[in-house]
Amino acid sequence: MENRRGRTSALFSAAALALPLAGLAGVYWGTADLTWNARLDALLRLPHAERHLVLIIWEWRLPRVLMVALVGGALALSGVLMQAMLRNPLADPYLLGLSSGASAAATAAIVWLPATLVAAVGMPLLAFAGAMLAFLVTLGLAYSPTRGLDRLVLILAGIAVSLFFQAISAFFIHIADPHVTQAALQWLMGSAAGTTWGDLIPLALALPLLVALSYWLAPMLDAVLLGDERATALGVPVAWLRAGFFTGAALLTGLSVAGAGIVGFVGLVVPHMARLLIGATHRRLIPLAVLLGAIVLVVVDLLCRIVLAPEELPLGVLLALFAAPPFILILRRVRRGV
Repeated sequence: MENRRGRTSALFSAAALALPLAGLAGVYWGTADLTWNARLDALLRLPHAERHLVLIIWEWRLPRVLMVALVGGALALSGVLMQAMLRNPLADPYLLGLSSGASAAATAAIVWLPATLVAAVGMPLLAFAGAMLAFLVTLGLAYSPTRGLDRLVLILAGIAVSLFFQAISAFFIHIADPHVTQAALQWLMGSAAGTTWGDLIPLALALPLLVALSYWLAPMLDAVLLGDERATALGVPVAWLRAGFFTGAALLTGLSVAGAGIVGFVGLVVPHMARLLIGATHRRLIPLAVLLGAIVLVVVDLLCRIVLAPEELPLGVLLALFAAPPFILILRRVRRGV
């Protein structure tokens, strides 16, 4: 027991230290050629710091780093919740169509709606509506009145719904004005470039609230893994819990897509990484998964900026390249029933 507690403390300490270090690296490194002293002066906003360097650090890089950290944590938490509620290790916002639904709604808003209306309604709200619609369609396809929710069919339905909404997004882009197409394509491939401080507010409010709620209800999540009947016998309101966490996962996914575009595999791979490190108990799993998700996306976003500098790689492309090998390992573990 003492060894487990010591290992848990060491893992959380390492993750808590790695996140600000990764964030600092994301703020320091980039395409602009700055000296170390100049970077430090701009970061600390010292009186003698050059004005344009302060602008680069505080208005361009820092909001972007914070956004990808929030998106990584939000998608990781969404993956944990969906895998627990569905008792399916392959469940995640990307595979179940939430990300594609959110992106289709956002793309439609960019292409068709006036900018003033989008600003009034809010891209996060539109993306959340698209994510919720896609997930409801996925659940409807996988649910049978006689057999209930088929977890295998759910994955297949999610893939089909995801492809459908991706096709809708592609259609909207194809018929859009050429001036809009380039921006929409860059956003769909994943990018947090151009993030402002105001863009951070929705996720900065939603993520801590859902992390706290999930942590508080973590024993119920553990009980759900035993099956609906056993969880109900233990006094867990499974239907209400599932509806609430599905809504929360859709909200986090929609806000993430609105903030950084399509970012796949974080919600699938990161929860499995956390389980391998710390086990399946949700009181430990949830905070570690959120930290790891934030670290992974901050590091990948930094690589997107420096690998082909001054050109920038799309976040979703580089992340998919890194996530493919772990995803194959996860499939092998699922096949073996590990």
